[in-house]
Amino acid sequence: MTVVGIIGVLATIAISAYVKNIRSARRTNVIGDLANLKLRQEAVRSLRGHYVTTSDDEDGTYPVTPAVMTGSWDTAIPWAATGEAYTKSTVVDGEYYRGGGNEHGWDALNFVAQGAASWCVYGTISGRGANAIIGGVAVSETPPAHPLAGEVFPAANANTARVTANDWFYAFAKCDFDRDGVLWEFTVAHYGADIVDTNRGE
Repeated sequence: MTVVGIIGVLATIAISAYVKNIRSARRTNVIGDLANLKLRQEAVRSLRGHYVTTSDDEDGTYPVTPAVMTGSWDTAIPWAATGEAYTKSTVVDGEYYRGGGNEHGWDALNFVAQGAASWCVYGTISGRGANAIIGGVAVSETPPAHPLAGEVFPAANANTARVTANDWFYAFAKCDFDRDGVLWEFTVAHYGADIVDTNRGE
């Protein structure tokens, strides 16, 4: 009985360590994806003069919504670079979507998560800024009133007005690494170099 008890304790420790290592590896992947996404946003802006938006809502993520991820998926979610959800080709110009048609979406960024599958869902929202003038008309595009946007661009922070005066973007990932329904959330923005783990899913 003593031996069985010891084996049980060791198995519990081993399983806990394994789960922690798997979670850590998946976290490393999403940080790499967001770093890559930031580089691609900057490349698009230097080429086309604006950042890219894939969703104007933090629940409008790709490849599925957070609710679908936590409710239906127990494996990594495949990325299929086809269809309007990826290309946003039918989205017309409007708030957060400036540039036209095929310049919206993940295809404009030429971005696919590592391994073409992910344990997270992704989104990025951009705007021309509070001082934007488009076609000779003043168009103020400040960050939306969404939870992650509020953390990236806090209203009470004096720096927020400066970094959103002109072109801005933020990208985010919502992850359910161990499929327990509790989301980890990560963000990165056009300013600064850090990828922020805003909610460790704990």
